Parts: sequence; structure tokens; C-alpha cells
Amino acid sequence: MKPRFLAKLAALIAISAVVLTGCAQLGIPNPGGSDQTTGATTGRLEVRVTDAPPEKKVTAVNVTVASVEINKSGGENGENGWQSLALTGATTFDLLKVQGLEQLLAVKDLAPGTYNQIRMEVTKVAVSHEGEQQPVEAKLPSGKLKFIKGFEIAAGKTTVLLFDFDAAKSIHTAGNSGQVIFQPVIKINATFAPGALGITTASLPNGMVGVPYTATLAAMGGQTPYTWSITGTLPAGLTLDPATGVISGTPTTAGDVTFTAKVEDSFAVKKTAEKSFTVSIAAADAVQIVNTSLPDGTAGSAYTATLTALGGTAPLTWAVTVGTLPAGLSLAPATGVISGTPTGVGDTTITVTVTDSTTPAPAKTDSQVLTIHVAAAPALQITTTTLANATLNTPYTATVAATGGVAPLTFAVTAGTLPVGLVLNTNTGVISGTPTAAGDSSFTVTVTDGATPTHLTAAQALTIHVA
Repeated sequence: MKPRFLAKLAALIAISAVVLTGCAQLGIPNPGGSDQTTGATTGRLEVRVTDAPPEKKVTAVNVTVASVEINKSGGENGENGWQSLALTGATTFDLLKVQGLEQLLAVKDLAPGTYNQIRMEVTKVAVSHEGEQQPVEAKLPSGKLKFIKGFEIAAGKTTVLLFDFDAAKSIHTAGNSGQVIFQPVIKINATFAPGALGITTASLPNGMVGVPYTATLAAMGGQTPYTWSITGTLPAGLTLDPATGVISGTPTTAGDVTFTAKVEDSFAVKKTAEKSFTVSIAAADAVQIVNTSLPDGTAGSAYTATLTALGGTAPLTWAVTVGTLPAGLSLAPATGVISGTPTGVGDTTITVTVTDSTTPAPAKTDSQVLTIHVAAAPALQITTTTLANATLNTPYTATVAATGGVAPLTFAVTAGTLPVGLVLNTNTGVISGTPTAAGDSSFTVTVTDGATPTHLTAAQALTIHVA
């Protein structure tokens, strides 16, 4: 009987009914796993649990979870830096009935990096034994259950932490009292589980006859190394390196060429992915816009992209001839630079035209349809929910942490007051100083981001106890 359930963090985190041991010192190695391509900005953590059977016939172990948190810091750092995860779905699990199931408990996107702690608040464990009509509520360890020294999140990778729950060693009966005591014992193994294989290259640049050309196909997921191939034909004069995905050469014939790129990974049962591309090769005496796509933007964040062209007689002049740029962005006619701070959200499709200075007229021109996607800024939130206690006349420091929004972030106490002697750094969220009066001080910290034209804000009520 090996019940298991999983949690996923997508640098996504989904945590299932994990039973953790109080402040266990765990040395988890950094897993190897497959490298995946550039372009990935997050990694995925999967926390999976399996169960070794107890010696006594246990028919159910219902665990109720109240919260799940992660922390990048190592060691005993009090309440600073913990990030709470939003629980989803059921929060009570029978560990003996989840065999082969994957149960989602909490979700959070994570940036790549080292996360050294994970903890869970288990508020109830009800144990049922064979022949007994009523379950027995087990005595739990005090405080939240914590693991120290955790796991690595890498862009484009999925990290799997397998928590091997040993029920036989975790459920005890205390002497003659019959009280059931729950003291979880877990072994942890770390591995990588590659994600789905996919081609991440959005489009390929255009080219010109007689002008050296190079572009790189990229993929993520699966198992590296990858092998690339083409269905159809590349523009005349170009070749594909099957090991690197680099398309290079000097085009010899003008025209639009459509082909399908295929990537294959290195698993024994190979995964494949395909994507169609069109490359336009202009004649040597023409002017040709190279760009076939533009980078995405984020509302409230500075944006810049440069349009480039081949051929023609300098200077070149750029213009948006169909549609309009997203609000907040503008195009420099002399340089082809699109810049500014987008204020709206969504996809905007435009046509840009480049005109050269050929004389006598007519001038040479080329046009290209492009789309700019502007995403909403990540939700702004203060992730610190509690602060460590302070000692009278002793130096104190704690950090109010926030995620999301658009940098820079500014912190302020907007209700109540800090303990006498403490101050809040408005740029970093650090509370520091030496408290000079005992008691509880309750206050609200508000964080404001740098989005324009409208700032995002988030507030959190906090208390510092000075003894």
C-alpha cells in the first residue's frame, strides 16, 4: 500500500496532502535533470507523497491542512520571508485512499532559485483502526511542520520532491492511555521530471538574397539533447544544423518559403513537437523588414523594441501605416525604435512600413504586420503575514516582503504605529531599530508599485509584540 499524492509549484506549486515532520534537518541534493532552453522564465516543483503501511491495521488517516508556505531563506529565521500559497479544493485527505492519485492542494508561480524551507500547518489528524467505529484524533506536534534545506527551482524544469511517509513509524499509541500520537517520519528524494516538449521560437526573421542569414530554433521540455529536422524545404542557400537548431547560410533565391520544423528529444520513447514557419527572402535590390514578431510587454513597465531592415538606401524612415500602437508606446521614424510604457492590456496588431531614400523616385518600401501583446502586471501582494516578537531595548529587524506589481515598490505605515524606536524603510520594507516600550503594536503596511498611470496597492495588518 503506497498511497501518494502530489503538490505542484510552477515556479507552479501544487502541494497535496503532505505530512511533514517538525523542523527536520533535510539535506536534499540539487537534482540533475535535463536542461531546457533559454526563454523559460519559471520552473515547476512537484511534491509527491507515498505511504509505507503501518504494522497495526489502520483503515484511515484523515489529515486536515490549514496552510502551506515556502521560504527562500535557510535556518531558523522566524516569520520573515514566508510566502503563503492559496489552498485549492479539499484540504482534508485520507492518506490511505490516495494511492495513484494526484491531488492539488495549493498553487503558486515561482521564479527560479533555491527555496530552502517548506512548511505546512496540519490542524487535525483522525486515525481509524480496524474494528473501531469512531476515529481517534491524534495528538499533533506543536507549531507548523517544517523542512529546512529544500529544493531548487530552475527555469524550464520540473523538480519533483517525493515525500515517503512511513505510517508505521508515524502513528503511536501512548502507554495505557490509548492516546494516538502523530509524529510524521518521512524520507525525501529529489528528481527532475521533464515537462512537455514544445518549440518555443515564435517566428523566424526574414532575409535577403546575398546577405548572410542566421536564426535559431529553440525548444523546452522533454529530455536533452534535442535533434532537429525539417519537413519541406528551407529557402535556397540555407541549411539546418540538426544538433543545435541553427538555420544559417546565404539565401540565393527570393520568395516566401513555408516549412515545418520538428524537434525530437532523447527519451527511449521519444517525444516530438512540430511547428510551421514562413521565411520571406527579398531580392538583392529591395528593402526588407527583418522583424516578424515583437517582444511582449507588461502594463506599467518600460518597453522597447527595435525594427530593423536589410537593403535600401539610407537613411530609412519608419511609420505605422495600419492600426495604432498600444497606448503609451511610440515609434521613432528615424531609428525604428518602439518605446514607452504601455498602459493598456491586450493584443494590438499594426502594420509598419519602412521607406528608403532611393533617388530618383520612387523610393523602395516594405511593410510587415506585427502584433504586440501587453500583459497585465502581476497582482501586487504583501506575502508577510506575521512578524517576529521583539525584546525591549534590543536591536530588532524584520522584513515586510511583497511580490508582483511593477518596480519600484514603496512601503508605508498607513494605519496604527510601529513600536516606539522602530522605523520602516520605505524602499526595502525593512523594519528596524531598538524598541523602547513594551506591549503590542498593531499597524497596517501598504505597498505601492511603480505602474503608470495608475499605481497598484496592497495592504497587510501586522502586529509586533515587545516584551
